[in-house]
Amino acid sequence: MATGRSDGEFRPPADAIRAGRKALDISHLCTLAPLPESAIREIDPALTGLLQQAEGAVRLQVARRLADCSWAPREAVRMLAFDDLKIAEPLLKRSPRLDDEALVEAAGLGRERRLLIAERSAISRTVVSAITAYRETECLTALAENPGAELGPASASDFAAAARGDEVLQTRLAQRSDLDPAIARAVFAVAAAHVKDMLAAAMPELDPARLAAAVEDGLEAALDAGEDDAAQSLVSSLMARGALTKADVLRAARGGRADIADHAVARLTGLPSSDWRRALGRSPLRTTIMAARTMAMTLDEAAALYAALADSGRAHPLPPDALAQACREIYTGFARDDARRALHRMGAGASIH
Repeated sequence: MATGRSDGEFRPPADAIRAGRKALDISHLCTLAPLPESAIREIDPALTGLLQQAEGAVRLQVARRLADCSWAPREAVRMLAFDDLKIAEPLLKRSPRLDDEALVEAAGLGRERRLLIAERSAISRTVVSAITAYRETECLTALAENPGAELGPASASDFAAAARGDEVLQTRLAQRSDLDPAIARAVFAVAAAHVKDMLAAAMPELDPARLAAAVEDGLEAALDAGEDDAAQSLVSSLMARGALTKADVLRAARGGRADIADHAVARLTGLPSSDWRRALGRSPLRTTIMAARTMAMTLDEAAALYAALADSGRAHPLPPDALAQACREIYTGFARDDARRALHRMGAGASIH
């Protein structure tokens, strides 16, 4: 089969030309209007097979065409995302048809691909942690600057390690309004270490141990206050939109986010968060179940809330049978409005009875 001319000019094989034309036609038809998933599944193997035969220039055109198509054939998109970098670029940066598994796999193929993925408008924590594991400052900075990247606790040590010698990265992380507490603590601890070193150099007469303790205490106080303010703002926003529910309380408690759980309980029960915390400290079991009754939780949800608080060290663990019995007793003895009134009395420092 001839693949060239006598004058030296390259000519693609006829089969590749025909496959390329068909691939372009099919990809064009795919993007004209949304197609049912069943139709896309029928088209996918045919398009993928044609692209395997087509020239690189054709694969690039198809990649650009499919990059913004939310119903594009998945396997064709995946194949192109693992093609040469120039072909893969638009898909890695934009395609909604690449799932986390594909993006994590692509992130393992080199820094250039990781940088492209870091520019996506939405990046899950799973993909973010796959990128941060390489601790490349350029990629970490791109993620820190991307509001659509979910920076989770699994990436805390990676960001902290890279931020030690990079003030730009520290600043970009500090500027995020949604910074995960684990990352905030890790990164701000780096900044606190710089402050401690500067103070030690400026005032060598200070006791090193007391200086370290003072800096650490100040950092903890600032972070705790910042997290609580952010939690209050989030809960207030949800409440204003009518989107705050008892499920948010359970989700926050199970996720170890006591700050969000506290403010959510306060909003849903009408009890100031300070009073809720005071009552919880005095009588964790009765206060929790009374709040659950006020929020119209089921018996199982009330038990789950208490168990989550116990897991996080805010209440004493109870055997499941004993916890279930305690829930039944309070739910039987208190109607919802009675539970609300009793909870408010407890928050004010009075007895629950």
